[in-house]
Amino acid sequence: MAPNTWVRAFFSTFPKCDVLLNNNCEVFNKYILEARELPILSMLERIKNQIMTRHYNKQLEAENFVGTVCPKIRKKIAKNAEFANICYVMPSGQGIFQVQSKKNTYIVDIVSKQCECRRWDLTVIPCSHAISCLRHERIPPETMINACYSVEAFATAYANNIWPCKDMAAWEKTVGPPVAPPGYEKKVGRPPKARKKQAYEVQGRNGPKLTKHGSKMHCSWCKSSDHNVRTCELKKEGISPSEIEEIPPVVTDDHGVCTVLLSVTLHTHPCNC
Repeated sequence: MAPNTWVRAFFSTFPKCDVLLNNNCEVFNKYILEARELPILSMLERIKNQIMTRHYNKQLEAENFVGTVCPKIRKKIAKNAEFANICYVMPSGQGIFQVQSKKNTYIVDIVSKQCECRRWDLTVIPCSHAISCLRHERIPPETMINACYSVEAFATAYANNIWPCKDMAAWEKTVGPPVAPPGYEKKVGRPPKARKKQAYEVQGRNGPKLTKHGSKMHCSWCKSSDHNVRTCELKKEGISPSEIEEIPPVVTDDHGVCTVLLSVTLHTHPCNC
């Protein structure tokens, strides 16, 4: 798997997000979990009501925001500002700075909004090194944040309203076929409610359990690799593993009869080999 799909250090700077997981689909599936159990029309009506209420609540939430930046982004800036206290800034000119943070050195460009740690490049939120440079130039860090994190962008995203629908009895009659539920086929056993986990996700007493796919099985009785203990002929004959090494090879006479001389019994049977 390519590193740019799972390592933050190799992420693209185009989406302006450093989130490693795709939680949007998982959150939405949890959001409509109860609606998914309903028939088609009832399911769509329930989802529409949930989204309609969410838009209204977000509009009220945006009215109570203080400042020009969303609260969560403001908390991230405040956290980065605390780490900026241990950064030593040396200006180079034209917006270029050299920042000493503990044992590491970074080059920061406040004009192009870039830092060698790549946190400012990925999230468009000034990192601790960038904030230390902005303090040196008396520039508020909130002014260097991308417009996508502003309260105005948040309000614009939820500006449109989802209007309610009329009752089903007042719907316009059409000549199309009636909407029927999908065909139901009852399956054996209890219907699953959770997804099937991978082998490495199942935790055992000694850690995650691994799949046995591709591994070669052996008979626990005679240690052979062409069968298991359930189909072992030696175990069916009552031959213990200690007597296996004493068994001589099969001898075939002129009449096509195989004779196997065991340490306990002499077996003679027609050869079907």
